[in-house]
Amino acid sequence: MPPPRYDRRVAPDTSPDSARVPAVSVIIPAYNAARTIARQLDALTRQHVDVDWEVIVCDNGSTDATSRTAQSWADRLPLRVIDASARRGPSAARNAGADAARAPLLAFCDADDAVTDDWLSGLLPVLGAHPFVVTAARVESAYSTPDRRLYDVVTTLRMPFLPELPFGSSSHLAVSAEAFTRVGRFDETLRTGEDVDLSWRLQLAGYAVTECREAIIDHSRRAGFFATVRQFRGYQHGRRALQHRYAHVIDAFTAARGAPPGADGDWEAGVVSADQSERSDRPASRRERIAMYLRDRDERRQFLLRATRSTRLALATSLGLFLGRVTGRIDTTQPQVPASLARAYLERERPFERGSR
Repeated sequence: MPPPRYDRRVAPDTSPDSARVPAVSVIIPAYNAARTIARQLDALTRQHVDVDWEVIVCDNGSTDATSRTAQSWADRLPLRVIDASARRGPSAARNAGADAARAPLLAFCDADDAVTDDWLSGLLPVLGAHPFVVTAARVESAYSTPDRRLYDVVTTLRMPFLPELPFGSSSHLAVSAEAFTRVGRFDETLRTGEDVDLSWRLQLAGYAVTECREAIIDHSRRAGFFATVRQFRGYQHGRRALQHRYAHVIDAFTAARGAPPGADGDWEAGVVSADQSERSDRPASRRERIAMYLRDRDERRQFLLRATRSTRLALATSLGLFLGRVTGRIDTTQPQVPASLARAYLERERPFERGSR
């Protein structure tokens, strides 16, 4: 008899056989997520997979109804809610979820996003064959308006100062429990950039990143001007910390490359998609876009809405990055990654003999 399929019509298996080890643990860190987590859990009820799996919601000390809201989905999902408040921060919550996980495969997603219906069925075959997988994130474009939604789809990203090592966001990456434990899990001392750090440590340890475009999550942008400022200020703090931590690795790659990696610009300019993003269908050139938007009243209104939103987003991003540069402090007591790991990677992978991946 095949294992149960978890969707809207079938409740979790409560028979004694349900104690068997699940194939994958879906880990969701949550802090004061009562208003958003239902969307993610509802999306998870629509997964169709013929294996046992589990969902672990890691409540990181919420003061709202996060735990109660998540627990209310236990009759529709193979779900557990754990107390992950002993150590604060999303990295600590994810690590607590990994500690509680029973599966050999770990898939991380966020409480304010939503997986698509075939996310898990698209991910599992790839994750079963590759220990480190970055799935796709569909992000609403700054050009969107309420009347016309536009999206970009991205998988891995790259830092300008270490472009040979792509990374994945913690909101849409998956890893084998063995690899995750071997490299030391998420670093809880990093407030931001912990997903970049984990991605780099995995690759330096020999776990190549594999992209899975068949598994998609709908990523939610931070709402509001000041929330975006805070987000990008944190990104800049994380970037500075990573540049210090990986200084010897960066030097080793620069020496092997024979030239600097390129302009070390701001976060938005420097963090780029490892492959071309799949962009929404719109005219390629600015002149073509303006001509289209000015054809009639509706197009003019759409144009003005997009311009206003894009300008606000750009301003919030720039302000956040500036504040991050001004207020960021590097803890020089933190250990740096030794150059020997970079040299071992370069000897093993020889990226400059075939071009950067």
